[in-house]
Amino acid sequence: MKTFKVRVTRDSEDELIEKVLETMERRGAITFEELNQDKNLQKTTPATDEQVQEIIDEAELIPYYSEKEAKDILNL
Repeated sequence: MKTFKVRVTRDSEDELIEKVLETMERRGAITFEELNQDKNLQKTTPATDEQVQEIIDEAELIPYYSEKEAKDILNL
């Protein structure tokens, strides 16, 4: 199974793209759900270096992996 992120770049095409995806979902080809329905949601802010280090420490990965590998494993 693959997961894709689709970003509609033109508001004028929004309805058409949504209909295509819904049709594919009805046919059983995909599952489809809209994310970020509320346009007023705040964007996330990146973690500070201190927060990243705390996450890595709590995951207890350093004895087994380098800091870069730990960041990659934790998607930081």
